[in-house]
Amino acid sequence: MGSREPQPPAGVNPDRIGIFMDVLDNIISDLNDNPELQKIFGVPVSRALVLVADNNDLRIEEGGRVPLTEEQQNTFLRVLDEVIRANSV
Repeated sequence: MGSREPQPPAGVNPDRIGIFMDVLDNIISDLNDNPELQKIFGVPVSRALVLVADNNDLRIEEGGRVPLTEEQQNTFLRVLDEVIRANSV
């Protein structure tokens, strides 16, 4: 027998990707708790971030409240990637 890919629950479009809200809550908490991001954005970090929906793409981006240097932008992207990966399966 070959391996079978997990099937989505009935009524869920298999072409869509979802993030459970509790996982999104964990991501927001981890971003808020990160000292590097606190230095850049202040506390809470999430006040300076936005969730952007672009067609079927959801992204967390900085919301323009704090002008970022290239180094700060790179730090933000690195930490964001680490936090998302840590909360992924």
